[in-house]
Amino acid sequence: MNRTHFEHALIGAVMMLVAWAILALLDVPGAALIAFAIPVVWFLARECTSHEYRLGVARGWRWGKKLPVRWWEGVARGWTRDSMLDWVTPALVCLLLLYAIQLGIGAFLT
Repeated sequence: MNRTHFEHALIGAVMMLVAWAILALLDVPGAALIAFAIPVVWFLARECTSHEYRLGVARGWRWGKKLPVRWWEGVARGWTRDSMLDWVTPALVCLLLLYAIQLGIGAFLT
């Protein structure tokens, strides 16, 4: 693991806690689960987009031109251990936070 994995985990945790606090204050049903989904999907989409750009650059893409990548290639190609950990790490941290919230630790804040 490298520094970016820890940074992504911290950013994901902050995103989740802020979203959860706002949704809980608004009394939205399922606030914790919605707050969990936000950073997980955010980092997954970020990594897929990063893969699309890397593939495009490898194929000679330049700014202003159409990206020579099919719609599914960002999801299916280019995954490395590093890129996988860039979204799995925040997902696991947010899953632990979701578990803690569901156990009632968050009851003190709502």
